[in-house]
Amino acid sequence: MWISSRFFVIFLLLHLDTTCSEPFEAHLRGPGFVMEPPGRVEFSNSSGGWLDCSASGSPQPTVDWVHADGSAVTEIHGVRRVLRNGTLVLMPFAAAAYHQDVHNTIYRCIASNSVGRIVSRDVQVRAVVAQAYKVDVEVLSASRGCTAILRCVVPTFVKELVRVVSWVHEPAIYIYPSLQGDGKFHLLPTGELLIHNLQESDESQSFRCRSMHRLTRQVVVSSPTRLRINSHRGIISPSVVEHTAHVQVSQDEGAVLLCVAQGCPSPEYSWYTHNGAGPLPVLSGPRVRLLGPILAIEAVTGEDSGVYKCTAGNVGGEASAELRLTVATPIQVEISPNVLSVHMGGTAEFRCLVTSNGSPVGMQNILWYKDGRQLPSSGRVEDTLVVPRVSRENRGMYQCVVRRPEGDTFQATAELQLGDAPPVLLYSFIEQTLQPGPAVSLKCSAAGNPTPQISWTLDGFPLPSNGRFMIGQYITVHGDVISHVNISHVMVEDGGEYACNAENRAGRVQHAARLNIYGLPYIRLIPKVTAVSGETLNLKCPVAGYPIEEIHWERGGRELPDDIRQRVQPDGSLTISPVQKNSDSGVYTCWARNKQGHSARRSGEVTVIVPPSIEPFAFQEGLAEGMRTRTVCGVSRGDPPLKLIWLKDGDPLPDLLGANVTMLDQYSSLLSIPSLSATHSGEYTCVAKNPAAEIKYTALLQVKVPPRWIVEPVDANVERNRHIMLHCQAQGVPTPSIVWKKATGSKSGEYEEVRERPFTKLLGNGSLLLQHVKEDREGFYLCQANNGIGTGIGKVIQLKVNSSPYFSSTSRSVMVKKGDTALLQCAVSGDKPINIVWMRSGKNTLNPSTNYKISVKQEATPDGVSAELQIRTVDATDSGPYFCRASNLYGNDQQLVQLQVQEPPLPPSVLEAAMISSRSVNLKWQPKSLGTGDVTKYLVEFREADPLFVEQWQQIEVKDPPHFNALIENLKPATRYAFRVIAEGSAGRSAPSQELIVRTEPQRPAGPPLSLSARPLSSTELLISWVAPLPELRHGDIQGYNVGYKLSSSGNTVYNFTSISGDGDGGNGELLLSGLAKFARYTVVVQAFNQVGPGPLSEPTAAQTMEDVPSRPPEDVRCAALSSQSLQVSWQPPPIYHTNGLLQGYKLIFEPIIDDIQPSKDEVESRKTTALTMVLTGLRKYTNYSIQVLAHTRMGDGAVSKPLFCHSEEDVPEAPADIKVVSSSSQSLYISWLAPTEPNGVITKYSLYTRVVNGREELNNEKRSLPSQQAYYEAKGLHPHMEYQFWVTASTRVGEGKSSRVSSQITTNRVPARIISFGGPVVRPWRSTVTLPCTAVGKPKREWFKGDVALRQGGLHNSQMLDSGDLIISSLQLADGGNYSCQVDNGIGTDRLTHTLLVQVPPTSPTLYVTSATSSSILMHWKCGFTGNAPITGYTLFYRRTNGNTDEMQLSRHASSHELKGLVCGSTYQIHMSAQNKVGTSPTSTTLHVRTQGQSPGHPASTALLAPNSTSLLVRLHSWPDNGCPLLYFVLQYRAVTEDPDAEWVLVSNALKPQRRIMVNNLRPSTLYQLRMEAHNVAGISQADFSFVTLTKDGDPPPPEIMHRGHSGHTTVILGNINLLIPSVAAVSGLICTIIMVVVCYRHKQANHIQKESLDNRANSEAAQRERYYATIHKVSMQNNDKIPETSEDISPYATFQLSEAGGNMSQPHHGGPANTLLHSFMYHERALAEGCSSPPPAAVLNPPTTTTTHHHHNHQRPLKTIHNYYQTSPFHNISKNRRRHSRKTEPESEESESDQDQLTSSRTESSNQHEGKIKHNSRLIQHFPNHNISITYL
Repeated sequence: MWISSRFFVIFLLLHLDTTCSEPFEAHLRGPGFVMEPPGRVEFSNSSGGWLDCSASGSPQPTVDWVHADGSAVTEIHGVRRVLRNGTLVLMPFAAAAYHQDVHNTIYRCIASNSVGRIVSRDVQVRAVVAQAYKVDVEVLSASRGCTAILRCVVPTFVKELVRVVSWVHEPAIYIYPSLQGDGKFHLLPTGELLIHNLQESDESQSFRCRSMHRLTRQVVVSSPTRLRINSHRGIISPSVVEHTAHVQVSQDEGAVLLCVAQGCPSPEYSWYTHNGAGPLPVLSGPRVRLLGPILAIEAVTGEDSGVYKCTAGNVGGEASAELRLTVATPIQVEISPNVLSVHMGGTAEFRCLVTSNGSPVGMQNILWYKDGRQLPSSGRVEDTLVVPRVSRENRGMYQCVVRRPEGDTFQATAELQLGDAPPVLLYSFIEQTLQPGPAVSLKCSAAGNPTPQISWTLDGFPLPSNGRFMIGQYITVHGDVISHVNISHVMVEDGGEYACNAENRAGRVQHAARLNIYGLPYIRLIPKVTAVSGETLNLKCPVAGYPIEEIHWERGGRELPDDIRQRVQPDGSLTISPVQKNSDSGVYTCWARNKQGHSARRSGEVTVIVPPSIEPFAFQEGLAEGMRTRTVCGVSRGDPPLKLIWLKDGDPLPDLLGANVTMLDQYSSLLSIPSLSATHSGEYTCVAKNPAAEIKYTALLQVKVPPRWIVEPVDANVERNRHIMLHCQAQGVPTPSIVWKKATGSKSGEYEEVRERPFTKLLGNGSLLLQHVKEDREGFYLCQANNGIGTGIGKVIQLKVNSSPYFSSTSRSVMVKKGDTALLQCAVSGDKPINIVWMRSGKNTLNPSTNYKISVKQEATPDGVSAELQIRTVDATDSGPYFCRASNLYGNDQQLVQLQVQEPPLPPSVLEAAMISSRSVNLKWQPKSLGTGDVTKYLVEFREADPLFVEQWQQIEVKDPPHFNALIENLKPATRYAFRVIAEGSAGRSAPSQELIVRTEPQRPAGPPLSLSARPLSSTELLISWVAPLPELRHGDIQGYNVGYKLSSSGNTVYNFTSISGDGDGGNGELLLSGLAKFARYTVVVQAFNQVGPGPLSEPTAAQTMEDVPSRPPEDVRCAALSSQSLQVSWQPPPIYHTNGLLQGYKLIFEPIIDDIQPSKDEVESRKTTALTMVLTGLRKYTNYSIQVLAHTRMGDGAVSKPLFCHSEEDVPEAPADIKVVSSSSQSLYISWLAPTEPNGVITKYSLYTRVVNGREELNNEKRSLPSQQAYYEAKGLHPHMEYQFWVTASTRVGEGKSSRVSSQITTNRVPARIISFGGPVVRPWRSTVTLPCTAVGKPKREWFKGDVALRQGGLHNSQMLDSGDLIISSLQLADGGNYSCQVDNGIGTDRLTHTLLVQVPPTSPTLYVTSATSSSILMHWKCGFTGNAPITGYTLFYRRTNGNTDEMQLSRHASSHELKGLVCGSTYQIHMSAQNKVGTSPTSTTLHVRTQGQSPGHPASTALLAPNSTSLLVRLHSWPDNGCPLLYFVLQYRAVTEDPDAEWVLVSNALKPQRRIMVNNLRPSTLYQLRMEAHNVAGISQADFSFVTLTKDGDPPPPEIMHRGHSGHTTVILGNINLLIPSVAAVSGLICTIIMVVVCYRHKQANHIQKESLDNRANSEAAQRERYYATIHKVSMQNNDKIPETSEDISPYATFQLSEAGGNMSQPHHGGPANTLLHSFMYHERALAEGCSSPPPAAVLNPPTTTTTHHHHNHQRPLKTIHNYYQTSPFHNISKNRRRHSRKTEPESEESESDQDQLTSSRTESSNQHEGKIKHNSRLIQHFPNHNISITYL
């Protein structure tokens, strides 16, 4: 039989598979939780617990429970059960039956079906065994006016299970948690009770805490507890005592942030949030309440999370704390997509979407699970899970589990399905060759999705249907399909190509292999084959038998192929492509033959049909409901039988659609719809099919449909604070948009669109979600739907908020006067009807019928009901809590109304100053009344407490009584005020409280010092004077002044300030600014300061320092020789900053450098000029000059430049000094000469002139040049008895000089004795050797004389006479000096020569004496002794402080005086001096022991030093006199005077720096104390003991017995009572003023006389100085040059001299000390000598305390003879220590000023040690000083 087309077989199989597999896959759905158990379950052992878990899916999932480790949860009888519905029950149990693995463990619920498996979140189960517990109350006390905290202390073992439900205010007032409180009491949600505005009356009230166990519901009440109120006085800066560092709440809950601070006065609170770029203040709003230490936020959102900062501040300071609010917002977890279908081998991707309130939430810990097991790669932050190469094992259920840090978990599930995967053959059979007879099995295995269907063919046709063939097929657990073909007894006709075809809707796969059966060729029946025109036809010949040699095809008797479209394949199959209907239809024959020639033959028919083709069609546009439409589906080609059908959206047309289908002919179908509606929209498909193919064409019909409701909105009711969903859904074509609007007024009024905002959500399906609904959400809402078709639709609904009764506050207070009618009102809001009941103390219902005093009223309001309770004629028994209880259908609420019956107030008590400032006082007081309601306000009265003038009381009102404090402002600084408080209530005012005296704090001075002036005193000093600021602008005691100064020309705006102390009385002041730039203009300002700080600066004033001599010499001094007698000197001016004035000109000082024995006094010359160059003329020729230049102003000469040495030019020399001509023989003459005394250069030669004279006739002359080293010549070969004349000239490089005198000599045969050497002065240093020449002619006899004494050979131990006649003296000493004469005699003539030998030795020590001494300098003079026959080259001054190192100073040889500066005050210095010449140094002079002025500290008057108070002592350190040496520090200690003499001393300080005053605190009132003080300065230590008595507690004088004890102790007792001091001070002040007037008049008269004398006799000042001696000098005879100084300049006014009587041997350079010493003392005064003194000796203390004074220097143990009445007789006795002196200045005048005793301790400023400040006050005090002489001792 002929084979049929394989195409039809495949088509049929595909259709069969599709219809069978799709319904099977569609009903599968993975499990999903319907009810997932919570994350934490707690229960009591008495109640038990249960865990519900249910799931849905297809098939229905099973629910199981497992432990955390995955093991199954089993039932335990009586303990644990698992119900069939999935609920896990944990039954009640006894405490002994507690098992941790059952009652405190983690469970998980698992839901599973054939699709997959899911696991629930971890369920932490905790069973609690009920235990008895007890609660206590912890009280955090606070100050009056502040907030107290009561905390309920729960034992730790039940703390997590117990919450505070309320507090009981005894006896029966219940306080419940709220966010705002009632103003007085506030119970926080966390359980703490806050009590605000603490008053004294609160201490009598009791409170109890009520707690509830949230599992057992057991209520435990604490025992009553009372409050404690701290008593603070003064200002206390706030400190945060309690704050919630971290508050964690869930979204939409209320949050309370607590920050309680304590301070005095009560702090004010500010709140800030740090959630943005910077801190922002928290403002009150609809949800936010600022309640002092409480920040309450209703319905918190995630935006409220963050850090908050509370700040509490008062006048004392500020404190802050940070609080963190964490809002746990619910999160939603979703996996996208929730169902994912992926082809095998593809990639699956799931994304875990974590949102909160619709916003994404990032950075979450995400775990991925697959079928209940955690994936190993999960646990990361990534929110995407990727499954690559999806296989069948990957399908199932996936879970995304999000675990938050708080511990709670959220999860979502998704299902991964395998998509359509084409079949894949996993196993196939192979080709086999068999003999007939055995059984054969062929196997194919395939996989795919859906599960493929396997079909078998034999040579492209179905398998034969006989009993030998059996087909088996099954599906494995993995979804693979396995199919078998079993042939029980194979025969020859069974051979052929077997094929297994695996096919599903995703594709098809085929495997074919031959089964060869040995036998003759056999061709099976070929069925009719239908081919499709245009396609490919493959005809296979179904031949059996083996082997087959060849296969052929024939048609119409012709072997194929006979056309290009036909081809016979190698396997024998015939392929025709493409098939044509007319050409290829017919009968085809297949024949097969083997090698043996056996053949078989079979024919089959092929029919060709044409597939259909549909003409395109479409529906017209713009069709709307109610219109008609039609369309025609026409088949343009295709063989019948044709079938035309219509589909809508892929399904057959439903009958309800109302569409008509009409066959116009067999090739056309008409679809008509008479009336269009929305249901007609969709895709319409025309399907045309014939046996060849099925063709589809689809057109879209869209009917425009206006919106219509799917879910129409309806009116709704919602309870207050609940959520509500308003549904509104509409449909239409196109899909309509939904818009919600809300009426702004009535239903027919205007509407505003509702937009997305917090607590208002617009959902995607059109619904409106309103959260936390309040009354403002009530009203009419309009839902509109519109899609552009028509006008749209809309619906107005009404939303009503069903509100349970609620009050605006939980409590309120009512105060009425006793006897009046009390009106207790309460306004309640909520839905009506509302029932109101009044109750007393929360128990007894008030009924007007049973209580005649009360009446009840009630009336409706727009928001609810207003009720009123009237109580007539109230008294104290009516006081207490009343409750207004309201109820309606939706709930109930109550309000506490606290009634307080007022009584007349009592006067306030304990009035005190909480804070005192300069212009305000914060008063606080305590009420005496038990309650506060009786006081409506307080009246604070105040006035200045001036005993001389009584002011009227000023009054302010305090209308906020609970604070009991008041701030009085606009007061005067540093002023005493009296305060009192009056309480005022409805019944009237109370009596005034006790008066409080308060002195306001000082303030910075508001006014500058006045009358500022500055005048120069010297070139470096300005005297600044001023007047104190106006008294009303001082604002306290003026403690001193800051004097600022700056150079006016510097351009600097910063002043250099110097502080000086004042006495607090605001007197006039002055300051001497020293160390200033010379001749400079300064700008000066002054400001006063008190203990608070400095005031404003005064107006600046300017002054210029005086001129002075230049401090620098001229610069760039140069010298050039112009000639032998002139030099040109040039220079540049000194630097401009060192001219110190206007330059008047320059002075040149020059002197020749000559090595004379004693230089002439007039050799030093000076010349003046105004130019910068000068030519010096008339100088010595060829001489080295020392030149110095100085500049001078009108004040004198300035600094001298360093010596510049300059040499004049050479010149012709002067004549030789002398010439001798003597006869040496009959024909020779010996000529010798002396070099010129002024060679004027370097002698280059001598010219010897000779002239022969015969009578008056010159016979011959001759000139002979001789070398410069030769000073003699012997002329030989002369004519006898002729006169020869000789003269000599000297020559330099300039030329020949003058000739010597002419010396003549006649040659003779007789040669008389003549000396050819020259005599004269010979200067030699000591210890050297000198040769005295005595060369003679005539072979004479020589004889040497010293003076008139002849010298013999060996007569002097150090002399030697040579044969040549020279005398040699070695080791020269001073005694060897003198005249040495050499006398010669030869009988013919005699001659004599005299040498004057001058031996130069070191000089003798100079005579040193002190002229004056100040506190920091010593001025000394000296006189030079014997110079040692050589000029003095300089002096060396040695000085050292006692026990210090020796310093030395080199002084000029021209100096005769020097001032040592920078010395230590009150110290003894050892001074001596030596002189130098070119030979050596003299012995040092007698050592002088000189003491600088200044003594160890003095002792102040007790009244000036001490000022006791009740509990403190003011010590005025500035009153301690320094005696000229600045104080370094104090040691201060005290002790109470008791019977025990060994009572311990209390040390205040052992190194107290000098300051104006110090306060010693913590003393006891009315107590006798002993104070011991030590004052230290560089000069010594002064110690004094004082006794004083503190005042009583009220400031009154102490009792007389304490005063008597103080007087009996021989110490001065100081009182602090101003009433006792004023008369004494007034009397003393009068006496002082009288003395001042007398002394001032006397001094003025004397000063005028002295000034006039000074001006008139300035020229004769030296003579006047010699006469001004104020002591007698006892003269003692002195040897050598010692003598008593003759002028006042030589004498120190404080000197004690030791004069030596014995002189040393002048031949010894270092002589010993004096053999006899007489001590002489004298006192001398010269006005100029007192300049520079910094302070006089201290004032005498009339009643001195017990004192001990220690001096550092006690080097002089010999008795001193002094004039003890010096201070009484000297005009100095009226001059105080700070007189300004200007030592050795050139100013025309010197000014003096006086200062009072207060300035004795202030000789240095704080900023510079170079400035000495003084305060010049209006009141002057003349001091009489004891004898404190400075001693200078010559040893």
